[in-house]
Amino acid sequence: MRVALSTLAAALAAALALLVSAASGPAAEPPSYGDPAEGRTPLDLVGVRFGQVASTELELSIATTAPFAPADVDPLQGRALCVSLRADTAPTPYSRVCVINDPRRFSGLGLRYTALDAAGDRIATRDLPTVVRRPQPTTVRARFAPSLLRLVPGIYHWRARTQHGAIEDVLPDDREIALQISRSTALADRPRCFGAASRDAAKRCVNPSLRLGVTPSPDDAVVSQNSPCTPLEVDGTLTPCEFGVRRDEASSTIALIGDSHAAHWRAALEVVAQKKRWRGVSMTRSGCPLSRAVPRLAPVARLAACLRWNEQVPRWLRKHPSVQTVFVAGHFASAVLKPPGVNLLAAKVAGLRAAWSKLPRSVKRIVVLRDTPLVGSGALQCIREAQARKRDAGRVCAVSRRRAVGADAAVVAARQRRSLRVHSIDLTRFMCDRRRCYPVVGGALAFKDGQHLTDVFATTLGPYLQRAYEARYRAPKVTERVTPGA
Repeated sequence: MRVALSTLAAALAAALALLVSAASGPAAEPPSYGDPAEGRTPLDLVGVRFGQVASTELELSIATTAPFAPADVDPLQGRALCVSLRADTAPTPYSRVCVINDPRRFSGLGLRYTALDAAGDRIATRDLPTVVRRPQPTTVRARFAPSLLRLVPGIYHWRARTQHGAIEDVLPDDREIALQISRSTALADRPRCFGAASRDAAKRCVNPSLRLGVTPSPDDAVVSQNSPCTPLEVDGTLTPCEFGVRRDEASSTIALIGDSHAAHWRAALEVVAQKKRWRGVSMTRSGCPLSRAVPRLAPVARLAACLRWNEQVPRWLRKHPSVQTVFVAGHFASAVLKPPGVNLLAAKVAGLRAAWSKLPRSVKRIVVLRDTPLVGSGALQCIREAQARKRDAGRVCAVSRRRAVGADAAVVAARQRRSLRVHSIDLTRFMCDRRRCYPVVGGALAFKDGQHLTDVFATTLGPYLQRAYEARYRAPKVTERVTPGA
């Protein structure tokens, strides 16, 4: 029986290597390791592959001797399936990635990233916005950007470990495996003209090889989450989280506030935050913009929670006066209750202006991000069909700008206020021209549904958001005054 298990383990490890290499292409050779079945744990490891593939993404594949159910992995209950990471210059692992039970996912599994200190104690934890696949009951596979683990080009080392109660298995048994991040994941190293760069009016960019590309795939995008954000202490109805650089490295702290149409801007702001050394705090609530207008929300409990949220945001900012810049965004097509004789746009404008006036004086800048277009609920299916026919999905599935772009009350309110405190930024040109709006831009899938940006495309908007912000808040030039007769 032991011989049979060993033979089975070798076959599984070989199959795993073949499957991964086939998916990655000849240029992709992530570090991998396999060993015989040992039978010491229900999660006995027989093969692991972890490394950077040709697309610059990290690929993680794990094979076990026996099939396991999602409920069999729960790090909090002593049932762990993890890979630890150590920088080449560090003596101890600084992070680990664990497979977790996640019933929200199609496979029932997700990935959780944990940052560790030098003593191995947990510093921060976040769930990764990536799809975990199970091609076999004994195999787990996922791809994700190295930036999710804050990895830059260099040498790292990894080691896989499972634990089931008091029984554990490590792979390899006696050493770590080197992992080289040889290709940068910075925007500058993505394919030329990828995403928003293809619509930069200041620098015309055309890359024919991206014409039929769609990254991420519609199937991956529809289950993806927003850019990673580390949870902070819950305060009433507020569930803030932080992104950008660490507090001790930050030059300043900014906040992103609004509904889900604010949350999808976090990936773009992450790029700006890294460049400008900002610590970001995200405070968003689905269906609930920062406004004193009463939204049309059901059930009543959801409406009441939104109203409380709007009351608590200014209080939180008063308790955190270090936040001097606030980015706000909201769904332009949302509905609110309006007084008799007042049109909907005017009611929304009044509600927004009232909410901004409630923010403490410590908030010096309110930056309104013009809401994104609506491409419709059928966009993803249209893209799938266009890909199947080898057609340019961006153009085939484009929608009328007149239908996709409506008046944004926040932009109207910012213009009416005529205040140095409130300004708006409009990046619609990176998704639309004068006639049409495009669900695929420069090979990047712009929308993960009919209205929310993918984190991949939002990231490509980052440099242009930074450019617009710096143009809006450029320090005035100081002109020396000469007094006559001096």
